[in-house]
Amino acid sequence: MTKKIAVSLPDRTWARARSVVKSGRAESVSGYIATLIDREADDESFEEMIARWDREDGRTPDEVARGRTAVLADFERAGLVAKRRRKHG
Repeated sequence: MTKKIAVSLPDRTWARARSVVKSGRAESVSGYIATLIDREADDESFEEMIARWDREDGRTPDEVARGRTAVLADFERAGLVAKRRRKHG
């Protein structure tokens, strides 16, 4: 099912959308806009994904920090990242 709505676009944006249709990269302006909306809604940044996992997992910020430290140490031992210089003090 689809809904018909009215959307106001700046002239430049409208011209860009029509250009995409004319070039054959989209079948219609409506289809192009729907694709962009769906793609944006599906995109989740890495940071958002990790934050969501942390919320779902119920870990505390301290637990997350300890986990990051442990993983970084594992990566250093494996030679995947340069070893950090430890501060003595």
